[in-house]
Amino acid sequence: MEIYHQSQWIILFFLYSVAGWIWECFYVSMRKRRWVNRGFLHGPWLPIYGSGAILVLFLTLPVREEPVLVFLLGMIGATALEYVTGAVMERLFQMRYWDYSNNPLNVSGYICLPVSLAWGAFSAALIYVVHPPVERLLLKIPLLAADVFSLGLAVVFTVDVTRTVQTALDLRALMENLTSSSQRMAGIEERLKSLVEQLNESSEIFRQKLQQLEDAAMLDLEQRLEAREQARETRRELLLYRLDERWDKKSLVLNRLSEKNRAALDYVHHRLEQVTPDAERLRLENARESLLNLQKLIRNAENELSARKDRDFVRALKLLARNPSASSRKYREALEELVALWQENKEKKQK
Repeated sequence: MEIYHQSQWIILFFLYSVAGWIWECFYVSMRKRRWVNRGFLHGPWLPIYGSGAILVLFLTLPVREEPVLVFLLGMIGATALEYVTGAVMERLFQMRYWDYSNNPLNVSGYICLPVSLAWGAFSAALIYVVHPPVERLLLKIPLLAADVFSLGLAVVFTVDVTRTVQTALDLRALMENLTSSSQRMAGIEERLKSLVEQLNESSEIFRQKLQQLEDAAMLDLEQRLEAREQARETRRELLLYRLDERWDKKSLVLNRLSEKNRAALDYVHHRLEQVTPDAERLRLENARESLLNLQKLIRNAENELSARKDRDFVRALKLLARNPSASSRKYREALEELVALWQENKEKKQK
């Protein structure tokens, strides 16, 4: 087996990572019929290809005279790496950046037989076609130059990994927040609906008040969106406009719930001043307590909504754009919302 210096291994890792990025971009762009900058990281490299190539070289160079062993060892090594990488990334980020669940003979969606066979074929091509000329060129590079070059690449790569991992963690937190926010708002709306239904059975004025609140909230939303559409100028502002549009809709729901809750409290206070039977008073006091608790929940939800960070959204959406096949079992609805937002933004720019 040829023994390489540490810096030479590093250069090989980056070389094959870049080659993998070129292949993925070409393949996905051809399928999508548009340019897709593939990859988990920002830079032009896919570490799983570089890691796979290094693993395949390590396993197969000692048996390069045995093509069958090269195929089998390359297939097994690359498949094992893909499975571990996929499982760890999903556990850490709650995201699948590739998913073979719809492919035949797959294992948990992380690996499947057709792709494993392709890894075996790639391994053979690497050992017998690609790597020999690469090796000859690599060995011509002075070790000192290789050390300096590999160190520079390692520094840039480390910065890229750090930034991207933080973005992926932000995406995970974003999906968690979207999921919990939607669930919380749905729960508040359901509880308030039940209380309002109990209260407005005997009050036509109360029902009219609620309808006026609905109409005013819709008019407010339309005015906000119209003003923001006129103010938008740049492509970045377009994406932020789409974010604001969605947030305004959620804000509308919260405003509507808050106004309904306030109207219901006013109605309960008015009825408590008039009612005398103990049973009716007890029912209204219980309703008032429930409405006050809902008021606190609505205020907390409004505070969370106003704390949104546009920068985190933009970075998360760009990460999804580089990985159009990404999926999430735990946060499926939140991911679909983000993907839909990105699609709306892209279609708007194309018009």
